[in-house]
Amino acid sequence: MADDFVHELKLADFARLWGCSKADIFPEVRAIIGAHDFSYRILAGAERDLVLLDVIKRLDSGQLSLAGPEGLARWEKGWGENLSDFVASNDTKDLTPKYIRPGLPLRLDQQFIATRDPDFERNWYSAFRLWLFKTHLKGFASIFEFGCGSGFNLAQLSDLFPQTRITGLDWAQPSVDIANRLGETLNRPIQGRRFDFFHPDASLDVPEGSAFLTVGALEQTGENFASFIDFVLAKRPKLCVFVEPISEWYDEADIIDYTGIRFLAVRNYWRGFPTLLERLAKEGRVEILKTKRSHFGSLFIEGYSQVIWRPV
Repeated sequence: MADDFVHELKLADFARLWGCSKADIFPEVRAIIGAHDFSYRILAGAERDLVLLDVIKRLDSGQLSLAGPEGLARWEKGWGENLSDFVASNDTKDLTPKYIRPGLPLRLDQQFIATRDPDFERNWYSAFRLWLFKTHLKGFASIFEFGCGSGFNLAQLSDLFPQTRITGLDWAQPSVDIANRLGETLNRPIQGRRFDFFHPDASLDVPEGSAFLTVGALEQTGENFASFIDFVLAKRPKLCVFVEPISEWYDEADIIDYTGIRFLAVRNYWRGFPTLLERLAKEGRVEILKTKRSHFGSLFIEGYSQVIWRPV
């Protein structure tokens, strides 16, 4: 069974998962897809049940950390590890977030899957991120990533758009230090700045026509994201690209989806954003350009759903 990887993500599957056509996938992205093994097998029967049981036990363990203002020390430590590795090597590969763990079962189309390549998720994200950034963030003079964490995305943005002013914002000081070191190491306009979602800094200068980006960051705000959305509306960026888990898009009647819903609830991840955004759209305050459930993710959640919008 270990070698029974009879399924494979092909170009059409990537297009479906990302919400685009095959023609919209750039040659550079196709090259990443072609360079890696995206074969997998769907877990079923007793094997699937063991994974489900493990997930449920971990949900019930009381040992999962909680999102929210009390989590700063945890992120200071985590991103501090990436900072130490990057300082030692000056290699941007050391900016890979450590929560992308190789070798675990993954979620795909409401199934658990096992993959031949233990780095399947990291490689999937590399292709997705390149497509996402080239599709939506090309041509902006300024890009702000809120919750920039390890700086993983800042490095990619700078490689793609070396003349763009890129600002990495995070409440953890090591993240700020990583962003500033990237600017120095690459000799590009990258800078870091402290920023707290729970107490947004109104003094942040946002040039007209800027883009805002979050990737797996707003999930940490629970129900306390309204002040950040008010901040966004006040700063009026030209585009907002949010890549986050959205529990409201899961199917409560599906057992695998249900474990994702429970994980987000147990860890106090964000909830209520789609309802708020839809209300703002009805009031004529924002335009929703795209919403897309990812249908792909890690053992516990789908972390790559897209919400693309802008204040009007």
